[in-house]
Amino acid sequence: MTSEDKGMPRKFFEYLDELLGRLKKTIIFFIVFFFLIFLTGPEKFNFFGVSIILPFPNFFNSFSVLLLKKIEYFLVPKGMILINVAPFDVVVSDVYVALSVSLSLTIPLLVYQILSFASPGLYEKERKVVIYSILPIFILFAAGVIFALKEIIPLLLKLIYEFSINLHVLPTMGIKDFISIILLICVGMGAVFETPVIIVTLSYLKIVKPSFWFKNWRYAIIGAFFMALLISPGATGGIMEVTIATIIIILYFIGALIARKVYKDN
Repeated sequence: MTSEDKGMPRKFFEYLDELLGRLKKTIIFFIVFFFLIFLTGPEKFNFFGVSIILPFPNFFNSFSVLLLKKIEYFLVPKGMILINVAPFDVVVSDVYVALSVSLSLTIPLLVYQILSFASPGLYEKERKVVIYSILPIFILFAAGVIFALKEIIPLLLKLIYEFSINLHVLPTMGIKDFISIILLICVGMGAVFETPVIIVTLSYLKIVKPSFWFKNWRYAIIGAFFMALLISPGATGGIMEVTIATIIIILYFIGALIARKVYKDN
């Protein structure tokens, strides 16, 4: 065994230790964020006549509880009632909200740690793609979540409410199901809005030619409806599925057109 071969395992473990160290920092931040959001709430303090709002232990009026109230206020249709089906559904829903917010706050740090770790091993072109993709990724994900909160979820809840009223059924929904549906659709739509970034990146790196995207548009449409079925909670008569699939198809062709331009200029 050469000295180079002996050094390889050592380097591997050094890289592994570095990666684990970076992930450990990210996990610690995630845990801190979670407990701050889940167990503390805003409290006003007066210091020498100056009012300052600081986090203070308050389980029943924590940041996650306040956000849960805001979600209920803005998204639940007037007349629909959220109910606590199982004894701990309210607490579980609160945990879901705290976990989601904590994860959202931690993801930028996780991305930074992964890129810092991988950057020395990337070619200049690959490093440029990563740097230029970071901002669009976050912007498009945020746009997908906002679109879901503004358009998709209100439409879905309105459909559920109208069906209930027409059937003379009391329009109620379990709070855990309510939060689960919102998180599923928000994350799904955020991921769907990343479609142009994926397409453009693959073409920029010369992995996939732009003609491929246009040639296989039929498969893209089938894939769009499959993704829509995964994101949609179902039982909406196809309205939600068609709406989400249409958005995916539009994003697909936008990405393909940009990929054609990038491929030529590259």
